[in-house]
Amino acid sequence: MPDTTNPSQPQSLSPLLIPNLSDVITTDDVSQKGNGNYKADYVNWCRVAHLLHVHAPGWQFNVQPSPSGSHVWEAPNGTAYVVGFFTGPNGERTPDFPQSVMDNRNSPIVFAKVSARDFTDTHRRCLCTAAAATFSLAWQLWAREDIENPHRETQSKADPAAAPSVQDIPPERRLMKPDEREQLKLSIGDLPAKIKKEFLEKFRKEFDVKTSQVFPAIQEVRHLTWIQNNMPVIP
Repeated sequence: MPDTTNPSQPQSLSPLLIPNLSDVITTDDVSQKGNGNYKADYVNWCRVAHLLHVHAPGWQFNVQPSPSGSHVWEAPNGTAYVVGFFTGPNGERTPDFPQSVMDNRNSPIVFAKVSARDFTDTHRRCLCTAAAATFSLAWQLWAREDIENPHRETQSKADPAAAPSVQDIPPERRLMKPDEREQLKLSIGDLPAKIKKEFLEKFRKEFDVKTSQVFPAIQEVRHLTWIQNNMPVIP
C-alpha cells in the first residue's frame, strides 16, 4: 500500500487513469532542425505542453529535488541528471523518469559544470521524453531513434542521423488527424451491430490486425482511405 506521507513514492496507477495520447500528434505538430545529414524531426516542447493541456487536463509535469535540495542530481560517475514525473488531477503520481543532462553532442555533462541553461534545456527535454513514456505522446518520433547497445564499443555507436525521418514515411502510412479518427469512430459506431461486426472483420483481414480490439489499430491515413472506400451504405 502506498505511503501517503511520502510524496515522492509513486502511487499504483491503473492504465485507465492515464490518458492515452498515442494518436494525438500529426505531421502538423512536427518541426525540423538542422539540415543535410543532421536534419532531425522533433515536436517543440511548447507544443508538447499545449497538447498535454488540451488532451490531459489536470496532469502537471514536475522535477523531483535531490536530497540536497537541488533539481539536478549527481550520478555515481560525477555526471548529472534530472528526475521528472507527472501528477494527476486526482492526486496521481507517476514513477520517476530520469533524464541525463547532456551537451549538444548528447554527451553527459559533469555535475559541477551544469549551468542554468543546461538545466532548463534538460527540463524541457525531460518533459517531452516523459510525456512519450507516460502518455505515448509523440512516441512515433522517439521510437525511430536507434536503440543503443549498453555494452557497445565507442566506435560502434550508431549515427543518430541515420534514424529515419518522419518525412521519409510514405504519406499513406502517416497518422491521421485526431478529428478524422474521432469521426471514423462515430461513423463506425453508428453502424447496426451485425453490419459493424462484419465491417470490422473485413478491416481486420485487410490489415492483418492481431489484437482483440480492432479500433485501436485504426491509426494511419491508409486506414482512413480504406474505410472511406468501403464504409457500408445503410439504407
